[in-house]
Amino acid sequence: MAEGEFEVVPIPQVSLAPDQLSRKFLLCQVCNDIYNEDGKHARLLPCLHSLCFECLNKTKVNDQLQCPTCKVTHNVSNVDKTCPRDNTRRDLMDFVKVKRAPTAVGCTACPSNIATHRCRQCAEFLCGECESAHKRVNATKNHILLELEKLKQSSDLDAFCRQLLCSEHPDNDLKLYCTKESCQKPVCMMCAIVTCKETNGHKIESADTVANSKRQIIRDQKVKMEDVGKQIQSVTNDVKAEQEMVSKLRKSVEDEIDKTFDSLEQIISQGRADLKKTLEDDVMVKQDNLKTQDADLKRMRSEIEESSKFTDQALAYTNAPAFLQVYQTIQNRLKTLTDQFFDKEPHEMATFGFHAKGLVSEIQSKVAEMANIWSVSAFPPNCKVEFGDDLEENKAATFIVKLKDFQKKGPFKDGGLDVTDMKIIIKDPKGAETECARKMKKGSTDELEVTVKPTMTGRHSLEIRVLDRVVVSKDFESKPETGFAAVVRGSRKEPSPQKTPPVRREVPKPEQPATPLGIQKPDMTFDRDKAHKDVSISADGKVFKNISAGDQTEPVPSNSRLQKYKGALCAKGIKYPGRYYYAIKMEIKVKKPLDKSNLVYELGIARKSVIGKNLVVEGEKFAWSMIGAHHVDCDAICLHIAHNNHLLYHEVLTKNETGSTMERVFGFLLDTEFGQWKVFDHKIEKEICVVESVDCSEFLYPVVAGYNPNSVEVTATFMDV
Repeated sequence: MAEGEFEVVPIPQVSLAPDQLSRKFLLCQVCNDIYNEDGKHARLLPCLHSLCFECLNKTKVNDQLQCPTCKVTHNVSNVDKTCPRDNTRRDLMDFVKVKRAPTAVGCTACPSNIATHRCRQCAEFLCGECESAHKRVNATKNHILLELEKLKQSSDLDAFCRQLLCSEHPDNDLKLYCTKESCQKPVCMMCAIVTCKETNGHKIESADTVANSKRQIIRDQKVKMEDVGKQIQSVTNDVKAEQEMVSKLRKSVEDEIDKTFDSLEQIISQGRADLKKTLEDDVMVKQDNLKTQDADLKRMRSEIEESSKFTDQALAYTNAPAFLQVYQTIQNRLKTLTDQFFDKEPHEMATFGFHAKGLVSEIQSKVAEMANIWSVSAFPPNCKVEFGDDLEENKAATFIVKLKDFQKKGPFKDGGLDVTDMKIIIKDPKGAETECARKMKKGSTDELEVTVKPTMTGRHSLEIRVLDRVVVSKDFESKPETGFAAVVRGSRKEPSPQKTPPVRREVPKPEQPATPLGIQKPDMTFDRDKAHKDVSISADGKVFKNISAGDQTEPVPSNSRLQKYKGALCAKGIKYPGRYYYAIKMEIKVKKPLDKSNLVYELGIARKSVIGKNLVVEGEKFAWSMIGAHHVDCDAICLHIAHNNHLLYHEVLTKNETGSTMERVFGFLLDTEFGQWKVFDHKIEKEICVVESVDCSEFLYPVVAGYNPNSVEVTATFMDV
């Protein structure tokens, strides 16, 4: 098995009770009849619900069929392809019979007699006489006979699987599978000889082998789908919390309104009612949006749970042909649910309030003008900040903040910026806060003009707060009044510049990038003694290769090396405080095309305690990395950078073809003060990605790993910067 692939795990056992199995999987969702082998045999819909064949034909209208369970409409112009026959239900029926009452199961050959055993090979129930005869006949005496009482205690479906017979050659079992694109179906030995000849481009494999492979694909897809389900649940929790905060804030605003208007009982009673109605409308809009999102998320989660349960059930069968007949439908449904789009944040925030400045003294003439319910519906993913040119120390500049709600509409109620409890704060590198002047851009309902004047160089942060809740956050850099234009500088001034790659500057000699002030450039080498036995480290510790470590000059005990992690870690760690820059040249050469999703390399930074636990450090709590791997959708070797289950960056590196090569120099800036790990294209001084929330409280070690040396050569070299 190639590195980066998953091992086949045992098929899960049935976990539902017999009555639950019967209601969920053995009854037609329309007529409520038990499935049989004739007109009421089970048909699987693309949404993984099922109907009997009779009801399916009655339900579809003009090649359209609406699932009675989830109400999704399917195109069924080709019923057999869209809604395949689900023969796994036959085996499940026998399983339920035994689980419910084994003493009531009749003999297959002698229905009037009670069965005591079941033949695994024949898939028949046998009474005492038939069992004895089964043991005497030469053709069946070596068959495995299982007692029904013992089967009742088991949750394994294997004993109930029936071998499917070929429709073209009824005496032959469907034990093979034709993998030709136009076939893709179980076949018997005679079909393989007569119709699926290899000379005609057909390729025959064992049905069990193909089924095992397809099951693993389904398992992998199910894991991805369930990860999406977890994300949906997390967003659902956020939506619920925001709903509660909206309700809580509503009560707070109502109390404030009451306090103000209690002194104006007769004059402003009508105004009070009008304002509460306005508040109610605004709250209703927010709650309706949140409720709608909550309902959509619950529906999506329900679909995932429903499909997950069905998938568990389908994976419980060892009947390869039956499984293969429904595999594509299951795969399509799981992929659809995995790829479905949903917003990762609540559509609304509890951001509204009540404004009543000067109301008492001006009440009779100004109540309608001065008392307002303001409401802001800023949705962070749709909000943007445009800084324009690089900001300079002690120089005022104006930039644009674009605020949008979740529907990409203006966030303010009636353009009410002036009465909105909003602050725009700039934090300098020392943490000091300054409130910025802001105004609505002329002619706009969603763009703010913000004026800022940095008092020092370095990284600043912009925060837009409504009721002290941050709705937009953005970092930016300010440069000195004199100096190199657009160079990304550190948060401290140093007497002399050092070298590190800036983010935004074209330089005459890109092979010698300049570095920000205050940057340290540690001398990096790989720890040869800790490197995995299947990689090679040069004598000076600078060069890593994913080949056998044949050039190691000193014997090292195997138990001191990395065991699972096919790589090496840096000899020295990095820890707070400080900003550190290093660069690694990556070279890859494809010797032969990689299989789907095979790993190529990993570059990262991690605590020593998590390095070596798994094939990659990605996903560990105290590890951050970038992965090079074969990407199925691009059919190429691609770079992926992800954090907290969110893809931050994707780029095609080279073709997945024999002879393809790639050489890139990646620069890495670890800022321990701000907890950031920045990735650069070192040669052209371009920032690729920023990974936030890096925990630098303990030593972090740069790591490199290389995989699948039979398919691709990987070389990583620490560069002098």
